[in-house]
Amino acid sequence: MLVQSIPQTQPADSGPTGPESDERTARGTGGAKAGTGRAYTADLVRVALFTGVVVAHSVNGLSFAPGVERGSHLAGTLLHLTRYGFVVVTLFVLVLSMHGKTMTATEFWRRRFGLVLWPYLLWTIIYSITDHLLIRNNPFPSAGTWFADLGGDLLAGTGKYQLYFLLISMQIYLFFPLIIKVVERYADHPWRVIAVGAVIQVGMFSLYHYTPRPLSPFWSEVLEHLWKTVPMYSMFIAIGAVAAYHHQAVERWLRVHWVLVVTCALASAALSVTAYWVATSPGEVPWLANSPWNPVNLPWLVCGFALLWLGATVWDDRRRSGRRSGTRFVSWATKRAFGVFAVHPLMLDILARAGYFDRLFEWFPGAPAVRAIVLIVTALVLSLLVVDVLLRTPVSRYLVARPRIPLPGERRVRNALERRRTGHPIDH
Repeated sequence: MLVQSIPQTQPADSGPTGPESDERTARGTGGAKAGTGRAYTADLVRVALFTGVVVAHSVNGLSFAPGVERGSHLAGTLLHLTRYGFVVVTLFVLVLSMHGKTMTATEFWRRRFGLVLWPYLLWTIIYSITDHLLIRNNPFPSAGTWFADLGGDLLAGTGKYQLYFLLISMQIYLFFPLIIKVVERYADHPWRVIAVGAVIQVGMFSLYHYTPRPLSPFWSEVLEHLWKTVPMYSMFIAIGAVAAYHHQAVERWLRVHWVLVVTCALASAALSVTAYWVATSPGEVPWLANSPWNPVNLPWLVCGFALLWLGATVWDDRRRSGRRSGTRFVSWATKRAFGVFAVHPLMLDILARAGYFDRLFEWFPGAPAVRAIVLIVTALVLSLLVVDVLLRTPVSRYLVARPRIPLPGERRVRNALERRRTGHPIDH
């Protein structure tokens, strides 16, 4: 099986792909001739989504206090957009990265799997240790039980609450040769691809939301893991792949119909908030009310992401026009985004163990929003510091999916040693 290249008439601006970034995939332009460039739009969306994940987990970490559970879980309900948005961005960049390239499925898998497999394995092992060191009342089990638990976590993506997405990413890689063939086969009928994905998506959401409980042990086990498979993200896989294939047309449509996009996003958010508020009460938040697969939230998941992409498109227009737009910051943040995604639960666990959560309640009594903001900023800053250190270590690629950044002065020392060895000056 061949993974075919995208026709030269299609645009191929592309940045690093999702959490499994590879700088070499950021190539292509939107014309008939190939050039170089980056989808800064995708970069900004990715940074926003990774930030949203930290926000969601930080808010959830403080939701145990009386009187805040309802509001905290409402924020979490709206921020479920991040997991589905990640899928869109991953497919978007993967499809664009194939611009001008043709390779066998085996070559594609060999190139892509290593980018995410090593971080998945290493962070699962790390969290299998730190969870017992940092989380109270969670002592180390026997060696046999620990290894059995580790094996189960690796198979099920349960090493930590965010690692399931790396398992989904590997499934996307596995099926990508088929996905790209379907998108190319129906290039003139993109809505058919999205419609089929939508049917599967609604079916999966309905299965999870409306299946009567309690379930038999067998079906409980099935539903425990089925949401970590590609059918649960089928419509967003289709949207990401189709949007990449028709990149220019999609962004042109967003610019022209921006009022419609904003209106739909606001209306769908209002629908999700209203449905949540009706299904909950102070002190009582049923699990299905804020589940990631509540069908009533599907319009928000689509329209909210469209609004996010519209905002990134407007920002990219400003960047292209030469106006100040923070491009350097976005590029800087993009290089660290996956690392923050991987390490931020560890920072939250350390803060909780150190009593920081309790201090927040002492410092800001009766101010849940302030507590959340302070925790979010603290978790982000600590995560970025740790990632910056990891980026300068030999294991950078294996832990944060990025090439190592040389230490200050390292290039000068290396060049000096090379000049001494060869006896010739080094060109810069």
